[in-house]
Amino acid sequence: MSSINRKLKTVLIVEDEEDIIEILRIAIEFNSDFSLHFAKTGPEGLQKAIILQPDLILLDVLMPGMNGLELIEELKIFPETEGIPVAFITSRVQKNEIQEYQKRGAIGVIEKPFAPLEITAKIHSLWEQTYQS
Repeated sequence: MSSINRKLKTVLIVEDEEDIIEILRIAIEFNSDFSLHFAKTGPEGLQKAIILQPDLILLDVLMPGMNGLELIEELKIFPETEGIPVAFITSRVQKNEIQEYQKRGAIGVIEKPFAPLEITAKIHSLWEQTYQS
């Protein structure tokens, strides 16, 4: 399949805060045509990523147990997940932090707090940037 015409079909969001999950669920399901899945921990996110093989993964940076930076490294180990684009959704957006995310392979960052009505457009923008380069 030509990567330029690749359609975003499945997104996995790994986020431990229930209120953020609900905001994302409502905002995205209302404005999108892709399938949305959630995990609340790093290990659950890894397991779901291997099984679902989503088109895009969004990770929170700060989670108990396995954090987002550890999870992005784990995703690189498995053949089922090593090529999946990953972005962070976080309030940690200092220049040095963003550089660290990019160094680890992240395609971008969605800053918290985010405007719920803009989140779907931001996800699509990350997707398009990934497959236009």
